[in-house]
Amino acid sequence: MTDEPPVWARRTATDRLDWASGTPDSRPSETEDEPHPSQPGTGRTSTHRTLLLVSAVGIFAAAIGGVAGGTVVAILKDDASAPLSGAAPGENRTAAATRVEITSAVSDTAATGRASVVRIESERRTDGRQITDVGSGVVIDAAGHIVTNAHVVLGTSSLRVFLADGTERQAFLIGHDAPFTDVAVLQIGLDGPPPLPVGDSSTLQPGETVVAVGNPLSDFAGSVTVGIVSGVNRVRVLDGVRNDDLIQTDAALNNGNSGGALLNLAGQFVGMPTAVLRESSSGVPVEGIGFAIPSNRVVAIAKAIIARGGALPRASLGIDHGDLTPEAAARAGLPPGMGGAVVIAVIEGGPAGMAGIQRGDVVTRVGDYEVSFDEPLLNALMRYDPEQTVTVYLARNGQSIETRVRLGRRS
Repeated sequence: MTDEPPVWARRTATDRLDWASGTPDSRPSETEDEPHPSQPGTGRTSTHRTLLLVSAVGIFAAAIGGVAGGTVVAILKDDASAPLSGAAPGENRTAAATRVEITSAVSDTAATGRASVVRIESERRTDGRQITDVGSGVVIDAAGHIVTNAHVVLGTSSLRVFLADGTERQAFLIGHDAPFTDVAVLQIGLDGPPPLPVGDSSTLQPGETVVAVGNPLSDFAGSVTVGIVSGVNRVRVLDGVRNDDLIQTDAALNNGNSGGALLNLAGQFVGMPTAVLRESSSGVPVEGIGFAIPSNRVVAIAKAIIARGGALPRASLGIDHGDLTPEAAARAGLPPGMGGAVVIAVIEGGPAGMAGIQRGDVVTRVGDYEVSFDEPLLNALMRYDPEQTVTVYLARNGQSIETRVRLGRRS
């Protein structure tokens, strides 16, 4: 059973970059001119997920407060007016040394990342055509386990992994946590690339230089882009789930970067690119706002999947649903400020069906957790285990209804 958002609200490896949450007839409501998220997506031979191209502006500014900090202090003790080999005309010793130090750190980081970031190709048939999707993945252990975004690999008929040297490997999907988390784990042979060192994503600071490594646009394997950490602990609702720990970066992300690596200048894996904003709710172009799932969460989920040998157990109501926007909630007759999730379909014989929940009902609360504009239904379900019995609160034709439901397990 599954409580995934309906087709119009899901991100998969085959849909285009444009992504919207909310009901099919209403976009999410924002009080400000807030951008809408889109995932970096998979690069593919047919055009998909056109992503925001961001500039590499800010490298030097980020460096001054980051890796170059110690270097600057040391150099300030020297004669700053003395020329430095390789310095541009008019460039003082400190600025030139900083530039060299940054370039060296980025180059070393890129070399580490490129050795451990793989290209993932998947095949699927759509409308009678064979479609090839391309994404990225990160080797995380000596057993050949690879983490990637779930939307890169779900719904595919075959998976292949290409190493940095072009070697092709057969890959097997061990498990995933979609739609609750956009994380999946693959496995290749034991004699694969070296695992990428994992850093502590909780130590990231705004302004810190980061490097993104991935396989954008199908043709540019092992591409490297550089940016800064624009913010930490960003809150966004992606795929019907509230994420409150996202890393915001202005490193350029393009089709095929999904599932790749965001690295600090110690060459450590600190995040997995998963989404970008490319236009505001009013259609104004947006630049340089991308998001990555922090490595602490990615690795914790991956380890749990590996230990279980499959998907994590997640509770299910056995419905197809859509989280309401404020406008849709008002049309559904809910009190001002009250959110919920409309039941679009009920799986026959599933938990909701057995409890009398009907198509068109609005779920407003699951057990102790209210379903709201900020806390979607999936977040409420994440609080419970399969087989638990909870009270589900519904709005139906202007009436409030309560029913006891024994939760199922997501398929």
